[in-house]
This record gives sequence, structure tokens and C-alpha cells, in this order.
Amino acid sequence: MNSYTIAHIIHLYCAISFVGGVIFEALILSALHSPAVSRDSRREVERAISRRAVRVMPFIVAGVFLSGLAMVHRYAAVLLNPFDSAFGLQLWLKIALAFSIFIHFLIAVSKMRRQTLTVAWSKYIHAAVLIQMLAIVFLAKSMFYLNF
Repeated sequence: MNSYTIAHIIHLYCAISFVGGVIFEALILSALHSPAVSRDSRREVERAISRRAVRVMPFIVAGVFLSGLAMVHRYAAVLLNPFDSAFGLQLWLKIALAFSIFIHFLIAVSKMRRQTLTVAWSKYIHAAVLIQMLAIVFLAKSMFYLNF
């Protein structure tokens, strides 16, 4: 195996972990806000999940970005002229979305550490990141098949 292959595998596993975590929080854990769950129970579960997320997610995000940077050299020529092909344009869009997600992640971590992350901010960040990640997953596959 060469370094690109190793980076690609690391990237895939970290991306699956990150996307899966956000999908779980956005679609499954939102059930905690139903009237069937007491406020104290919800807060206890949210605190436990937040503690784990703050410990684990930085490594997963670092893994996604570092492995992505390790792979980018393979497409340097395409990235220099992204408008020359649908692949290049989609790759640039994927990279732009990834950096947007990274900024959202930094905002969330910063607000969590300062204890200023409100429910409204949390919902916004989860929705924005979820939509962007779904777009990245689509682009990750379509860029190899769609030539529009």
C-alpha cells in the first residue's frame, strides 16, 4: 500500500465517524426534546454526549483533514484549473464545503468550552453541518461519475 491508499482509508473511516455522529445527533438524539423525556434526563444525556464528543471529535476531524491534505497532491493539476472539468469543479466545491464544516466545528467547540452554546446555535450548527456533509458525500461519489 502506498501513502495515498493509507490516507484514503483513514479519510474514509474518519468521515464515516464524523458524518455518522452528526446524523445520530441531528436525527436520533433530537427525540430527547420530546415531552416524553424529562428535562433533567435530557440534560444528563446531553452532558454525557457532549463530554464524549469534545474528547473524540477533535481527533476524528483532525484525521479527516490531515488525510485529505495528504491526498490532495494527487489532484494538484486538476485543482489549479477547476473550471476545466466537472471533476475539478466538484472537487473544489467539496473542499470548500469541508472548510465550511471545519469553521462550524471550531465555532461549536469554542462555544462549548466557553459554555455559550445555546440550543438555537446547536440546532443551527447541526443542521448546517448535516446539509453540508450530505452534499460532500454526494460530491464524493458524483465527481467520479457525473460529467455535466
